Order: sequence, then C-alpha cells, then structure tokens
Amino acid sequence: MSTPAVRILTIDDEPMVREILATYLEDSGFEVIQAGDGRTGIELIRREHPDLVLCDLRMPEMDGLQVLAAVTREFADLPILVVSGMGGMSDAIQALKLGAWDYVTKPIEDMAVLEHAIGHALERARLRRENREHREHLEAVNEQLQQTVRQLQEDEAAARRIQFQLLPENNKLYRNYRFSRHLLTSQYLSGDFVDYFAIDGDHLGFYIADVSGHGVSSAFVTVMLKSYIGRYRELRRQNRDKGILNPAETLGRLNREIFSCHMDKYLTMFYGVIDWSSNQLRYSSGGQFPFPILFDGEDARYVGKKSLPIGLFDFANYQNESMQLPPSFTMAFISDGILETLPQTTLRDKQAFLLDLIGHTELTIENLIQALGLDEAGSLPDDITLLLIKRMI
Repeated sequence: MSTPAVRILTIDDEPMVREILATYLEDSGFEVIQAGDGRTGIELIRREHPDLVLCDLRMPEMDGLQVLAAVTREFADLPILVVSGMGGMSDAIQALKLGAWDYVTKPIEDMAVLEHAIGHALERARLRRENREHREHLEAVNEQLQQTVRQLQEDEAAARRIQFQLLPENNKLYRNYRFSRHLLTSQYLSGDFVDYFAIDGDHLGFYIADVSGHGVSSAFVTVMLKSYIGRYRELRRQNRDKGILNPAETLGRLNREIFSCHMDKYLTMFYGVIDWSSNQLRYSSGGQFPFPILFDGEDARYVGKKSLPIGLFDFANYQNESMQLPPSFTMAFISDGILETLPQTTLRDKQAFLLDLIGHTELTIENLIQALGLDEAGSLPDDITLLLIKRMI
C-alpha cells in the first residue's frame, strides 16, 4: 500500500504565485491545495487537514500575521511557513514570534531552498508527533502504574490479583522455546517476580527477580521493575535504544533507577537474552542465587558467578556472559526461598540436592513442585519462584 502524498496548502492572493508554487511542488511529489485569501485558507485547514501551510504576509482583509495567529492557536502542531516578499526583518521576527516555522523571501530564485525548508519542517513535525505519542504512551503507562499502586495500598486481595496479572502467560511457547513458571508467596503479596517476552524478531528476553523483604513494599518494587523493563522494551521497539539487548547495561540501568528511589529496597536478578537463530544465550546476574541450572539431557550444571544485587550500591558493576546453548536443554531457575524449605543442613548439600534433582527429574513445573515438596507446603518462610526454559528439537 503506497504512502499518501504530503498535502500542502498555499495561501496567497496572487494567482500566478500560487500556480508557480503548485506546479513546482506537484512535480516534486506533493499534493497542493490553494487559497486566495486568509479566511478561505483557514476554512481549508479545518476541512482538508493539510500537512503543511505556505502563507503570504501581505493579503487584503486578513493578512498573513492574522492567519498565523489563528492557525497556531487552533492547530499548534501544524507547520506553517511564511513565503513573502514584502516587509523586512521586523516582519520576519514578528512572524516567527507568532509561530511560523520558517520564513522564505520572494521572489524565490532557487526553489530548492523552499523544498529544503518544507522538508525540514515536515521532519520536525514528524519528530514532534512521535515525541507527543511517546509522551502520551508513557503517561498512559504511568497512569496504569499509579492505579496499580493505589490498588496495592487499598486492598491486598485486589493487589494480589493485579500482581499476578502482571505475570506472563504460563507455558508460553516462542517457536521451540517453552517458558513455564510458578510463584508461591509467603504473604498475600510477593517480592518475587518473573517475566519473559519477545524483544524483536531475533531475540527473547527473560528474567527472574527477588526483592528484599516481603509484603506491599516489596511487591511495589516488582511493579516498578515490570514498568522499567516495559519502558526499555518500548525504546527498542521505536529503534531509539538497544539497551534491552544488553543484559549488563539493563542491570546497570535498573541499579541506578532502584538506588535513586531511596526505598530501602534492593533485589537480586538474572536477566538473559536468547538469540533465536544461533541459540546463543547472553546474560548478566545481579546477585541471583541459587545460580540457574542447565541440563542438556545428560549433565546438569550451575551457570553464573557471584555478583552484587540491584539497587544496593550505586557503584555496582555488571558483566555480560555468553554461552552456546545445547540444541536441546532445560534451564531451571529457583529463587532462594527454596533454601529455607530443604531439609539438608549445609548450603553445599542443598545445592548438591538441587543439581541432582534437576538432572534426574522429568522436568516440568508440576514435577518440580512435587519433587520439592511444594505441593503440600503450608505457610512458607519466603517467596519461592520457579522458572523453566525448555528447548526441544
């Protein structure tokens, strides 16, 4: 489907000038409509909605400055260029003060000058429109976030439903990668969170996070986290920023955001990006423990190394790691709440148990819950989140 031609309105009381402008602009691919006086021009703007206006200054009854004042008051984002041979610098200054986007003097010896001014104004209008749309989108997101926060404060039961609605779809399949998750809370609201999403046609993003503490304040940070990640994804969608593809950069940004909020909260987090075409994993860890476990069908092993949490230290640094994933694999993420429920005495024994469990269990969320004894667990000392990523060939 072809893009509609840019529509330009010329307002000039001299028919010959209008015809010359129309002929040149139409040859350049623009659609041109004409008005012989200011009042007609304003009526055409209201009816035809042009993309740009060229307006003379000296016209009978309603001059260009009056047209400018009326148009900028009613159509603030409409580019309007003054094209005039009368007056001097004072007229140009007055026109620009009233909202003209540019001033081109007649006679126009080189029409390319006018076309350049038109192109510059249209590009500026496009950027203003995109910025306004982006601002409106952010305002809508912020309004949604504020509504969520109000619900968290007013009603814990409603807040729990809202928080769980923010979780991604369970057993979500992206091509041949399946993501499954389960979250068990120690209180009504959870300080744990998990998410996964398609970043673009080539990359999948995912993370597991555990906020310090419990209750409303910790749950509030998970809502903030979802919002921040959503903003980074939106910037990538608009091709304005690729930070969401860089796990270490993403964790660094989150560290600054959370630290600057001064909420006395921090979180541990593992964020990874999978390249669909190469089956390559790029990841960064912010204090996540236990480390994720990778099972290739024969051996299970921990992936990751010690690192600083998110939002605890302003000087924290995060590193990117990358690895080639096996053609077929399962990757298991379990938040540290599990360590308080296992019967083993030492941390080393608990880690060994988890590694052995992942390597000898038909890995589904349901089987993992049962093997960990979480299907019959009563009240928990801490939130427990499970995330499984499986790739089958």
